Amino acid sequence: MKRKVRLNELLQPLEAAAPPTTAEAAPSPPLPTVAPERRAASGAVRAMGLDLERLATEARRAQELERQTQSGELVVELEPAQIDPSFAHDRMARTDDADYRRLVDSIQAHGQQVPILVRPHPADAARYQVAYGHRRLAAVAEIGRRIRAVVRPLSDVDLVIAQGKENAERRNLTFIERAFFAADLEARGFDRTTLNTALAAHPTEMVRYLAVARSIPRWLAEAIGPAPKAGRPRWKELAALLEVSGVPDSLRVLVERPDFRAAPSDRRFERALAAIRAPRLRPDAQTYLDREGRVVARLEPLATSTRLTVLETAKPGLSAFLADRLPQLIVEFEEGASDAV
Repeated sequence: MKRKVRLNELLQPLEAAAPPTTAEAAPSPPLPTVAPERRAASGAVRAMGLDLERLATEARRAQELERQTQSGELVVELEPAQIDPSFAHDRMARTDDADYRRLVDSIQAHGQQVPILVRPHPADAARYQVAYGHRRLAAVAEIGRRIRAVVRPLSDVDLVIAQGKENAERRNLTFIERAFFAADLEARGFDRTTLNTALAAHPTEMVRYLAVARSIPRWLAEAIGPAPKAGRPRWKELAALLEVSGVPDSLRVLVERPDFRAAPSDRRFERALAAIRAPRLRPDAQTYLDREGRVVARLEPLATSTRLTVLETAKPGLSAFLADRLPQLIVEFEEGASDAV
């Protein structure tokens, strides 16, 4: 108990001393100074101090990492398998063109120079979702490396705006890709302001995008591909023809042909447009295609005759070739008829 009282006395501030009396005015001889006793900290106390210091350092580091993550300053390395694509589909050909192969070769030789942007996945705390950088993600995954990424909390609106802005600044989408990107965003409930901002589009242009996307079936657009040289006027023509007549059976057959699938995207567009431009025939009409799948001739039975139509634009010189052969064909037909009798 005496030790506790003594400790309290030492911790209390000194009270003001009373004025000295006459007898006390003379200075008293100084007391001998005694060096304070040094007490060695025990091992347990020393270890506790080190642990506290380490925890404080780690807490500061964690706070800094969180700050950098929140501000988008931190570049981290993630496993590609942890990352899901954006919910908004933009490109029709992400990994099957020459540009993508060059990207793979560049990353293989020089590493990934530009990080992608991801956000924490809104439905799975252990995963992420791409805002932009889908092609870089696919390339790094193909090579078998970890992906360098900026992690930033993003709302759905922030994500699609960042995605559209990156597309515009790096490798802009083609007309049909923009049209279906806009249609996907509209289908998810985004307002026109967000759509216009994401695609940097004037409201009038946005109306055109959405009209074309509504008129062209997605399966057909994806079969054709991005068609970078087609441009807005011809995609609008394709959409208008489909609105009037629907998708002809000949076009459904055409897009399944191996030679159609192997052709470049712009060539696929030309062939699809030519097939839709063709006039409608009777159900018993016959259509003749060349080796590239283009319609070159039609044979259509009428009431008292049969009409042969040759498409010179598709196969110049074919009509002259058939005209030269026609007399011989007639002779062969007559001889065959005589033999049959």
